This record gives sequence, structure tokens and C-alpha cells, in this order.
Amino acid sequence: MALACGHDAPAYGLPVCEHIRTATDEVGFSIHYTGHGLEHQRICALCREEAQHGQPVTTGRICEDCSDTSYGSVVDSVGRPEAIDASRPVPGAGPLVPFPADTGTVLDLAPTERGLLLLAADGRILLWDAEAGSCTHLATTGVSVPADAEPWNGHDKALRLHASRNGRFAAVAVDFGRTGEVIDLTTGAVTAVLENDGYHSETVPYSLLFTEHAGRDVLLHRTRWNRIAGTDPATGEPVLLMPESEKEAAWAHSFHGALHLSPGGTRLASDTWLWHPLGQPVTWDLTRWFADGESAWHGEQPAVEFRRLPPCEYHWNRPMV
Repeated sequence: MALACGHDAPAYGLPVCEHIRTATDEVGFSIHYTGHGLEHQRICALCREEAQHGQPVTTGRICEDCSDTSYGSVVDSVGRPEAIDASRPVPGAGPLVPFPADTGTVLDLAPTERGLLLLAADGRILLWDAEAGSCTHLATTGVSVPADAEPWNGHDKALRLHASRNGRFAAVAVDFGRTGEVIDLTTGAVTAVLENDGYHSETVPYSLLFTEHAGRDVLLHRTRWNRIAGTDPATGEPVLLMPESEKEAAWAHSFHGALHLSPGGTRLASDTWLWHPLGQPVTWDLTRWFADGESAWHGEQPAVEFRRLPPCEYHWNRPMV
């Protein structure tokens, strides 16, 4: 197939619109998803307007040399990949059970061995007995979303509920914010006040996760944009620390996001981003961190086995398993 640039060479990169192909300077471009499978192309601002109004956009393939000279910076995306309906019955789906009327609006829920915990809009933390259709009021959180909170990139600051597996502790934090607290649900008392440094915290959910070690609960949470710490939720005392220095270390440049625990509880993943920005999931050895403490992060090859997974430009805050 003849190339749009007219050169007798292999096609390279994404198809481009005529304005990008003939431009003499770098052109900011949009990624245009055509709706046919995963087909996408590079288009200029003028063609983007046409695509947004449903008009067809003509693009063509070019060679590597022409792609290098026409390349600019990505601005945004327009359109969507093709959506395929593959719906089918879900085996074993249970019945729908309404919340009790006195719960009011439920903001979030968290599973525990004791049952589901609910976070009501008025701050109550409730243990829900679905069979009995009742809720037990265990505690009330004082954490709230700031009245002047502004959404970032479509993400509103919102309260998020986390719980230890045994149901003794709960944590409430402001996703895309900087504050939170830990509550002992056996007494209703706040055992730890949480706060990160707020540096670009609007870009990620609050990094927070309960795990267990040596028979006790441990809360992992972000203290600074690039630091995760472990805290004893019963006392608020530190259990695990990352070094404050080592600026050149591989792990020192990650803006931590949502945390995810491996099924066996041996590894931790963080949905981080890096400048420029680049979505960059990372994972490390939680077992070695518990065993060696802060020293597990030192050296050119840290014992924690900090690994970067494949990156994706301008994309993080994604589901992860």
C-alpha cells in the first residue's frame, strides 16, 4: 500500500492527518479513536473539531523519517475504541438487598470477617447484618471533605472507608486529598491521625491499606508523595519506614497512589505516576520489608525487589489485580 508521504519505505507509527504530515514545525496532536476496534490515529486541532462533530477524518500512513519530522506532543484523546457487548448471565448472582432505611446515604463499604462495614454520609461507621436487615453503629468519623475542594481531572475528593480483615479497625481518608484517621471499632476511639504532605495529592486516591504481620494488624499509608509507612493501628506507633534520603534510588521518584496487596500478602503494588507524567505501577517485596525494616531499601539492589511494571503515558488510577 502506498504511503501518504510518497516514500517507498515501511509504514511507521500511527496514521496522521494531512496537516500534521505537511507541517514544518512540531504540532500538538490528539489521539483519535475511530470506533473501529482499537484503531487510532494522530490528528491536529482542526481535525479534532471535525471528529468531535462526527465528521470523517482522513489520515494516512507515513514512513519513519517523516514520522520523526512531524512528531509533536500529545494534547489529549478524542473518540472511543469500539465497545463490544459480550454480556451474559452471571452464575451464582445473589439477590439485591436494600440498606436499612436509617442508614441514609451510604458513601462507601468495606468487607471484613464480621460482615460489611458501611460509611454513612453523616460519618457513622455501621456493621451491616443483611439477613436481619439492621445496622450496628460502631463509631463516627470526624474526617470530612474540605468545603472548598475542587475536582482534579474529573476526580472529586471523596471519603473512602478501609477496614482490617478482622473488623477491629477502620480507616477513613479523603481520596485525592491529604487527611484521614484510624478508628478502633471496639471502642470508637481514634487511634491515629493521618496526613500526607499534600504534594500533588489531588492526582491519586489516598494510599492506604490494611495488612497483617506476626499476628497483628498493620496499616500501610502514604506520609509523603514518595513515601509509604507502616503504622500499628492500635497505638499509632510506626512499624515500617522507608528512607528519607537516597534521592537517586529507583523508588524515590514515584508519586504513590492506590495500594494493592497480593493474595498471599507477600507483595505490595502501588499505582504510581512519575513526571512527565507517566503512569507507572510498581511492586515490591513486603515480606523483606517487614524482615529487614528500613535497611531493606538501601543499596543499588534493595532487598525489597522494587520493580516497575509497564508504564502508560498520562494514565494511572486504574483497576489492578
